[in-house]
Amino acid sequence: MMLEAVEAGVMPPWDAASSDECAPRHAWKDDARLTAAETQLLRDWIAAGTPAGKAADVPAPPDLALAGVTHSVTPSVPYVTTGDRDEFICYLLDPGISRLSWMTGLEVVPGNERVVHHVVVMGYMPPPVLNAAAGGTPVGQPFPCNGGVVTMPDTFLMGVWTPGSQPFETPADIGLPVPAGALVLVQMHYHPGGATTNDPDASTVNLRLQTTRPIHTYTIGAAGNAAAAPQLQPGPDDRDVPEFRIPAGATDHVETMRFPLSGLADGRFRLFAAYPHMHYLGVELSVQVEHPRPDGGVDTECLVNVPRWNFDWQRTYQYDAPIADLPSIGNGDTIVVRCSYDNTLANPFVRRALEELGLQEPVEVLLGEESLDEMCLGMFGVLVEPAP
Repeated sequence: MMLEAVEAGVMPPWDAASSDECAPRHAWKDDARLTAAETQLLRDWIAAGTPAGKAADVPAPPDLALAGVTHSVTPSVPYVTTGDRDEFICYLLDPGISRLSWMTGLEVVPGNERVVHHVVVMGYMPPPVLNAAAGGTPVGQPFPCNGGVVTMPDTFLMGVWTPGSQPFETPADIGLPVPAGALVLVQMHYHPGGATTNDPDASTVNLRLQTTRPIHTYTIGAAGNAAAAPQLQPGPDDRDVPEFRIPAGATDHVETMRFPLSGLADGRFRLFAAYPHMHYLGVELSVQVEHPRPDGGVDTECLVNVPRWNFDWQRTYQYDAPIADLPSIGNGDTIVVRCSYDNTLANPFVRRALEELGLQEPVEVLLGEESLDEMCLGMFGVLVEPAP
């Protein structure tokens, strides 16, 4: 069983992989998959009858916590989620940033992993519109919110946490600017799973900041989650117009989105990290960029490919390449996001979702934020300075 899981790519958990349709030109940093030589060593050991090796002490597991944390924030009032509907709860937190800094690491430590579906961490300078959304709620205390909060003016995305995520650390000489006085808006997406009682959650956000400006700064960009044309392309299960709708019982259902790039600053902007995201019905996800050529043709580059989606093992992937050789995007390019889904009982995540809802058969699924909605999204770390 162990060998079969390794050969099938199920273990160790690592979703990003190449396929005939989409193969990134760079490897990934910290790739957890076994090499061909390591897999052969395992195969030979099993074929030999799994003989005992040399006795030795079992090494201590690696410490996966973010090193060098400089600021840590935790809500002062935990939140208890219950029922069968997802909840979106926000906190305003003050990390006490006294001068312009650059973030080189971020870690979210869920207080109750059983109910935390995802966490979005935003930085902001408190504008009146956000103060109004908080309704006067004091720092550290919960208030209801939704996806619109994290797209308000004067906010910037710092990072996300989803099941399987590891602490995020930038490559050397790259950092995210964080202004003096910036607060942190944390949006918690709770999935109570039908439980009438759950333990309280007070998730912690750890930051690693430095006050020395790095050579490169970055922002986080995203493509996907198109609800309608022109970005959303026609699909086999559409009715009158393109629509993001996965019928009950659909297998190999595909949603494709195209995002022409325009209005960017001059030059090309390099991508150093990729974060693919879907929910329970997801099977495959790919993001490619089309570069137009002077002769009228198009060169297509694969940015990230997930041929076997696993909701429980999501993470951010970083290209293992020098900055000068990273993939890049610019005006005139088109980003193409393609996701496929299985909305049948053959999908174990569908069975899990239905059990949480007390249902026996699959139901129609639409685009949305809740766990039992779906998404099709690629997020990227984008260097702000254009390539020379």
